[in-house]
Amino acid sequence: MMRRLVVISRCICLAAGILLSPQLSDAANDEDPYSVNIEQNLATPAVNAKHSVAVANAMGLLTRTLRQAGFETQGVRKGEVTMVTIPCRDLFGPNSIELKAKGKQLLSKLVPYIKRSDKYKVVMAVRITSDRANAIDEYFASALGGESPVIPYGLGNDEPVAPNTGVANREKNRRVEIYFVPTKDFIDNARKKK
Repeated sequence: MMRRLVVISRCICLAAGILLSPQLSDAANDEDPYSVNIEQNLATPAVNAKHSVAVANAMGLLTRTLRQAGFETQGVRKGEVTMVTIPCRDLFGPNSIELKAKGKQLLSKLVPYIKRSDKYKVVMAVRITSDRANAIDEYFASALGGESPVIPYGLGNDEPVAPNTGVANREKNRRVEIYFVPTKDFIDNARKKK
């Protein structure tokens, strides 16, 4: 069953390292993650300031593990969230919404982490086309043998990460961002290990 893809018209402030307001975080705590915007999903659950370092250290292990697996990764939200960036050219052919065989192999490396819904809420942003976001989400659903736990967003061409001029800049804008957001249980465990 295909879920409705959420299309947003705002930039991902979190990816740029801009913190979201507490009101945004609190508002999404009781919301269905499929009914809120990407900023709210990336901001929740919030981490108490005194536990931020412990959570960032625990998430740092995931960031390093995925980097060693060949992914471009970085910590966002002060390291509390792991972001994986994949160029669309690695997943799709030109003007195609069908995943390439090599794209499926690449995504398969993320499946063990995506299925850990006890540890991570997974949010995906695909720039330029919602059809590509749906293709990736459907791949994960198939690989997991049921519904995908990924919360997909298609970001429009009015939200480029680079000026949409020239081949190199357009290439930067055609990418997939997969965010691993720690769950409340993950945060509680990281806090206890501190």
